[in-house]
Amino acid sequence: MDQQEAVDSIAKDQRLRLKRMTWGFGSQVSTWLVIAGLYLFGMIPGLPIAIYFLLILAANLVFVALIQSNINLRFKDPSLTAAQIITPIWPAVFVMFFVADPQARTAFLLAATSGMMFGSFVLTRRGMLSVGAFILTSYLALLTALHLFAPERMDWRVELIIVFTYASVLLTVAYLGSYIASIRLKLKEKNRELAELAACDPLTQLPNRRSLMSQLTQEVARVERRSADEHELCVSMLDVDHFKRINDTWGHDAGDAILCRISNELRKIMRQGDFLGRFGGEEFIVILPESTLEAAQRTAERIQDCVASLAFPELPDGERITVSQGLAIYQPGERIETTLKRADEALYIAKENGRNQIIVSDIPERT
Repeated sequence: MDQQEAVDSIAKDQRLRLKRMTWGFGSQVSTWLVIAGLYLFGMIPGLPIAIYFLLILAANLVFVALIQSNINLRFKDPSLTAAQIITPIWPAVFVMFFVADPQARTAFLLAATSGMMFGSFVLTRRGMLSVGAFILTSYLALLTALHLFAPERMDWRVELIIVFTYASVLLTVAYLGSYIASIRLKLKEKNRELAELAACDPLTQLPNRRSLMSQLTQEVARVERRSADEHELCVSMLDVDHFKRINDTWGHDAGDAILCRISNELRKIMRQGDFLGRFGGEEFIVILPESTLEAAQRTAERIQDCVASLAFPELPDGERITVSQGLAIYQPGERIETTLKRADEALYIAKENGRNQIIVSDIPERT
């Protein structure tokens, strides 16, 4: 992934986080409707409501600013999930202090519970329990304040029942939410493993043909965007010489071991940004982005020297392995399959001419 792709990926994630913030507004809207109803029924004065909305507006603006400025990326959870869940709690506690009816205050608790469910996206069980404990502690702090400053607004008999019931609900929600989060993480990990299997050759652990074609498509798109230089993408198709003889003489297990050894050694000498994969059988492809013909030839020569210097315990002493290569330069506007065909034709010529050599494909004339 180049720098521009990394920037684009971060921007995409940030847009998703802002979108999730709008989803979180849904749970806050329910609280706003409750407050509006209490005001219309004369159960709460207007000043606490105004203060509540100012606090909520300020908190949401802070979260938006943190994401738009990328400051949120410095935190362990860039989505600031727990912070967004618990921040509206204290403004709600402030408003609840002015509500005289204990049953009416339970509406705020229900709204807080729905907001807590957003934690199931990322929070662990410990995180969910911590958020639940914060909500319950905040409500207990409210009851303490009511007992000290406005005892006429509370009935301890009702409050004890509410606290016990709500603690049970929070515990259930925390466990269910964390269970959902764990399932999501397992599915995400399983999907990642399946994607790796789909893109990886099981023998050599190199990218397979499907992954190679995907990478080539991406590299072609980059070349077309940077059309100032016609020779920015080279492809080397290489083939292990006399591989059928190796399998027939020393067995397929020896052949597999040799392919794995070659794969591991070639991986070590690849330039950062180059892409090595198994095309099929004993054929490999090396994708050389942002490479001149001369630089590509030097890489091909390193490959030749690397393989030729290897000693294989599966073979008799003195037996060496070589590779042949066909090198082609992508021409802007052509199909990548055409580039691969030219590399394959050059590889065929290399093998016909005696193997253990590099042949560069002719650049097609433009019409």
